[in-house]
Amino acid sequence: MSLLTVKNIRWLASSTLIVLLASCGQSPTKVSVDGAWVRTPLPSKTTTAAYVLIKNLTKDAITLTSADSETIGAIEFHKSETRDGRHRMVKLDSLEIPAKDTLKLEPGGLHLMLFRIKEVEEDRHVINFHAEGDLTFQATFEILDDAPE
Repeated sequence: MSLLTVKNIRWLASSTLIVLLASCGQSPTKVSVDGAWVRTPLPSKTTTAAYVLIKNLTKDAITLTSADSETIGAIEFHKSETRDGRHRMVKLDSLEIPAKDTLKLEPGGLHLMLFRIKEVEEDRHVINFHAEGDLTFQATFEILDDAPE
């Protein structure tokens, strides 16, 4: 019985060491994501908008260069603006998150435009974000009719 116990202890120690060594190469968390949601598309439409708060936890600015998803055909960065009394959306090439600051994507302001959305079984989409310097992260966006309170 004691041999079995020693074997179990060795296995546990080896497994713990492997997990610790595997985590040594990972970089610390650079962003946090909160309040991610996608507006429910209108009936028979496959285009909508998504909103989220992305907090930059680093001492350097982060520039988001693209976003993609397995359940969304294309994702663009957009800004809503009013000029000469007319509302319009402007496509942006990138979004910058200043150091130690939060990027707020919200209705009437900066947002993600989602095109060719596929139907999903669960009420959510996972979106991958890509930034300069090979930084990538993902967020799960809940599908909602209205902004969460």
